[in-house]
Amino acid sequence: MADRLGTPGYLCCFAASMAAAVLLPGWRSLLALALAVCLALLFYRAAFRALTHPGLWVFIAMLLVSMTFWVGEPTTHVGSLPASLTGLAVGVQMSLRAITITLAVRGLAARVSPGESAGLLERVGVKGLGFTVGVAFNLLPSMEQSVRQTLDTARLRGGTVWRRPRLLRLAALTALTTAVRRAEAVAAAAEVRGFSPERSRPLPLRHGRYDLLLGLTLTATLATLLLT
Repeated sequence: MADRLGTPGYLCCFAASMAAAVLLPGWRSLLALALAVCLALLFYRAAFRALTHPGLWVFIAMLLVSMTFWVGEPTTHVGSLPASLTGLAVGVQMSLRAITITLAVRGLAARVSPGESAGLLERVGVKGLGFTVGVAFNLLPSMEQSVRQTLDTARLRGGTVWRRPRLLRLAALTALTTAVRRAEAVAAAAEVRGFSPERSRPLPLRHGRYDLLLGLTLTATLATLLLT
């Protein structure tokens, strides 16, 4: 069914998940997570890969610890440290919202290309965004190559692990300089060819058979969750 959705359909999934995560209060954030999980199972299962990233769980662990020990009146003790069950509950609710937002963002990124997102924004008046996004993503491979070349050169000249922070700063500076020069070259080439953001055409969007039906269904579902 995922291949029958277009860009508007995936944007509806993203908007519904984000709205549920932000608007549903308290433990009703579980419903927001359930909605995000159902949408991911149906339309973008690649979003679940985000849940295997250690950084997400480190963030959630830090959130739970900070909310348990630093928020709310202490109601119990963990060892010799005062802890708040109210703070823990708030931390769990915030974690549920964080997972919901993560699934929504990764799902949108997996199914909608930056060019399509830029094309949609150009249609609502943000002219030239497609060109800007294209230039930005075009710079990523050259920046990665620049960082690798800088680190390899530094190692060949005797750079050691103990100097790694200095090497990283040097690589970041070199990559930034290379990116700026390449961006200037691309912009100059576009200007020579007569490119103008005011006259640029928005990139085409993919439309799916079920976009409208899904949008109406998600609107009704979200309204039901908010009003009951």
